[in-house]
Amino acid sequence: MKTLLYTLLIVSFTVQFSLSQQSPTLIPYQKGEKWGYCDQNKKIVISCTYSSASPFYEGLARVSNEKFKFGFINTQGKLVIPFKYDWAHNVHEGWIYVEQQLKKWGNVGGFIDTKGEVIIPMRLNMPPVPLPENERYQFSEGLIGVPWKYEPFGKFGYRYADKNGKFVLDTPYNYADRFSNGLAPINIDFGKAGYIDRQGKVLFTDNYYVTAPFSEGLARVRPNATTAEDDMRFGFINTKGKLVIPTNYYSFNNFSEGLVAVQQIKKPNKWGFLNKKGKAVIPFIYDKTFSFHNGLAIVVKNKKVGFINKQGKVVIPFKFDYYQPFYETQANAGFYNGLAPVWLGKKMGFVNRVGKLVVECKYDGFGSVFHKYDDFSKGVALVKQGEKQFYIDRQGNEYYED
Repeated sequence: MKTLLYTLLIVSFTVQFSLSQQSPTLIPYQKGEKWGYCDQNKKIVISCTYSSASPFYEGLARVSNEKFKFGFINTQGKLVIPFKYDWAHNVHEGWIYVEQQLKKWGNVGGFIDTKGEVIIPMRLNMPPVPLPENERYQFSEGLIGVPWKYEPFGKFGYRYADKNGKFVLDTPYNYADRFSNGLAPINIDFGKAGYIDRQGKVLFTDNYYVTAPFSEGLARVRPNATTAEDDMRFGFINTKGKLVIPTNYYSFNNFSEGLVAVQQIKKPNKWGFLNKKGKAVIPFIYDKTFSFHNGLAIVVKNKKVGFINKQGKVVIPFKFDYYQPFYETQANAGFYNGLAPVWLGKKMGFVNRVGKLVVECKYDGFGSVFHKYDDFSKGVALVKQGEKQFYIDRQGNEYYED
């Protein structure tokens, strides 16, 4: 009994000591024109010496120097990956996507690990502008697809690597997407698209002009257009290539939580939701609808924004404004990590799931480091107010000083 009690005391002490050694929650903090990190009491923990700072992911945070080169620091503020990249994403599953302008290869991307070691070399074909983090290459079904440059400033095609960074499937296609249900959408040539399986076999090329990844067992497709109206038509196929929802709708949405937001092609061109059998389970009565996330979806009526559940019941009334410049660029607007951005006039705030405005509508939108940062996954989001941009937490506390 004494031995057991002694063991429990040792374990308890070890746990408490371990917890006491953990760094406090670190929040990006702006002081003047420089960035550092503070704790939740706004006490600066890592000096404000950086040109930009992002939240910590998996123990590392992306920061930039005065030349706007990106590197990574640990929670003690030590630079563990040097400032040598023109752009970088946050850490995801131990991988970091980075970009550089190289003399031989031009603007290219690659992947490094959390020690800065190369996983996939800097040979990914990239556009002139940095890749947004919400469009990042990510693992799906154990594979990650990337546009690989076979020649400098020339031929490229999509390749798929496993989690060790080993390429296991090569394709000649200049567009491919993630695997889902064992299939990945591809663009074969202009005006012809389809899917490949994990062995690279081409499937379902039934005159499709656009194909999207499978989501919940169905994939959005668009047939080759013969008229301007046809160019707007989408439908959905199953994993056997059968068209189960006819191409009678307009939508760039995929199935989410069993439903998909679509617009009628025929007038009055209203929006609603279909189930996987193609039945309209939420009627076409809205001016715009967005996908379901965590049981709720944004819907628009008479330029006002409300939220409905999957039974079509309005759970947050139409009391917010449809600020078009924001919503036109937010295909995935809705609740993430407990909060959703909403607008009153031209000012943005945040509402919780019961409709309470928990962060006042006083911001001009999301701030950006090349691209907008609107993710509360680490407890904060970057917002802008006039000429300033800074982080706020879920309670609306602002982390900056002039």
